[in-house]
Amino acid sequence: MAFTLDGNLWSQLEAAWNGGDKPLDTLAGLLERIGDGVRDPSLRDSLRESGILDFVLKVLPTEELDLSLKRQCLRVLGNGCADCDENRAKLVESGQLRTVIRFLNGRSLLPLLLPVLYNVIVDYEPAQLQVCEAGLSKALVALLQEGSLQPGGDHDQVLHLINNIFELLVSQKPEAELADPSTPAVFLALAGGSPSGLPSLELFNGFCTVALAYLTYESLQPSFLSSASNILHLQQAFYNACFSYENLPEPDLDDLDQLKTVCTTFVTLLADLSAHPSFSELYPISSSPVSRKFLLWLSSEKFANQHLRTAACLCLGNLSRSDEASTALVADPDIHVHTHLASLLAQALDPSNTAVPATPQLLHAILSFAKNLAIPQGNKIPIGEAFLPDLLAGAWVKTAVQPQVQFAAVSLARLLLVNAPGNVAKLCKTLAADFKHTGKEEVKSYFHLLMTLGARSDLEPTKIETARGVMSVVRALQAAAQEGENKVEVLDEKDWGTTREEFYEVHGPLVAKHLTHLLAQGKYPALRSEVLFVLALLARSTDGGASVVLRVLNEGTEAVKKLAVAVTGNEEVAAGLESESGDSGRIEEVKDEKEEDEPAEVTSIMEGLKLNPQQAETKPSAAATAKDRENGLVLVAEILRTHSSELKGPRKDVFEEILKKGTELLQEDRKGN
Repeated sequence: MAFTLDGNLWSQLEAAWNGGDKPLDTLAGLLERIGDGVRDPSLRDSLRESGILDFVLKVLPTEELDLSLKRQCLRVLGNGCADCDENRAKLVESGQLRTVIRFLNGRSLLPLLLPVLYNVIVDYEPAQLQVCEAGLSKALVALLQEGSLQPGGDHDQVLHLINNIFELLVSQKPEAELADPSTPAVFLALAGGSPSGLPSLELFNGFCTVALAYLTYESLQPSFLSSASNILHLQQAFYNACFSYENLPEPDLDDLDQLKTVCTTFVTLLADLSAHPSFSELYPISSSPVSRKFLLWLSSEKFANQHLRTAACLCLGNLSRSDEASTALVADPDIHVHTHLASLLAQALDPSNTAVPATPQLLHAILSFAKNLAIPQGNKIPIGEAFLPDLLAGAWVKTAVQPQVQFAAVSLARLLLVNAPGNVAKLCKTLAADFKHTGKEEVKSYFHLLMTLGARSDLEPTKIETARGVMSVVRALQAAAQEGENKVEVLDEKDWGTTREEFYEVHGPLVAKHLTHLLAQGKYPALRSEVLFVLALLARSTDGGASVVLRVLNEGTEAVKKLAVAVTGNEEVAAGLESESGDSGRIEEVKDEKEEDEPAEVTSIMEGLKLNPQQAETKPSAAATAKDRENGLVLVAEILRTHSSELKGPRKDVFEEILKKGTELLQEDRKGN
């Protein structure tokens, strides 16, 4: 006879429940038949429509309900609500999910309770929210903390269900505030295994996924970070993810794919945690085993793994945000972290190296950490010794198809050049005969290579960083010769002769191209101010630098407009350039030849105003505007004085007007001061 759920069956249930002697065996038997029957999805609507579901929800919260009845009621709910949102809605409306959670206090029902809870909440948001608000995660964490549920035995299926439930709960908004703060630590401890060994890969992935997900809650991070053992467990679990499941006999491919995701998530999470304001205070590099382990991940072949090394770079980069910490990492002979970074970068760029894949993330992390270290002035020379010129130049070339990584490599070079003539000298060396680069252009030096690649890049930040590096090189070249034992020769006579003319003859067109780009851009006023200062220095050069300025001024209209604005306050005086025909911005070949007769009027203006290049200000101010004006006047006056015949089109008239108006404004500035 076919099994049906109807009013007759409901009447039998009510009679059994309301009978004077309450024949529990009869009632339990009926509920068992119903629980078996509603495994069939076609009967789940009848369960609700017949009133039987309401009956079960009425019986469930009864005080001191017989264990056998609890078990059968739970079976009806678990099977009857599976993939049936209407029945789930009825259960949520009744509020009896709280009763189900309370049953967790009786451990005998655990193997049944967890499948029931999972069947009810999976793919059903209202039920997930209700069990979250009812404190399900806290109840399960308390259960796990008892220690009786350990991986590697009969409890694996229960632990698997717990993982699945937590993966659903973590997405609920109230969970961030309601979760037990020890949740991440509890799951990381499980991921560490038991005396019998590590958990299965499937369980390990689940434990780590839950722990890492809960650690994204900022509200749980302070508690977690306060215990060094928590961080060490996190590091150990990460190590296990990278190494302990490498040689499984027949691993499940889905589990392996999830393990890759887990490893990537560890990297992101550790980077976020190490950036927490309290991390560097709790775990200083100088003394903490936690931070020292990051150093080991970088320096020891035992930890040769791209995920570990990427995380180490990111974490140590966060820990070295202060000049004091960065200096210690480079200067301490027991650390010398920059040498390890250089070694890792060389390995990553070596196509024959297969031990640690050169992922873009690893390359970017190495270069970004090196950038942090390169900020303190005292670190620039030792880092330059490790990276310049060939290693970093190789990074520019080999990361051309990875724009963000190439940007980091160019940005590191720029930082190493700031006020570091020794590093500038390395960059200005002629390219080694065996150095390979991908372009068709003839490249004479490492500096030439940097400018060539920067000009070729489609990424605006890379163009800007290249141009900033160019400014540092020019400033070093134009600086007065240093006296005493610490004098640094920026240009090697064997490469470029005794003057700078040959150097500028080779590099001038690209130097001009990058300086023009900085002068014409409108996004960074401070950089435009700095390039005006550099151009003013070049304009006074007698051995090739002025030819660069001529290229900049002859290149088009936008740079001249920005110069006009800097000197006169508007670009009206440059309006005459708009009518130029055929001015496409092409850089003309211009020779650096002085005119025989210097215009007396320009010379008189320069002497009367005592014009000199002024170090640019870094922030907008009246002083910054005045310095921009004076620097602009210096370069205009110098070019008009010595090279006016080499200016294209109407530029000579335009610059004379700029000089006239700028002189009047500068005089007013000085009167005001």
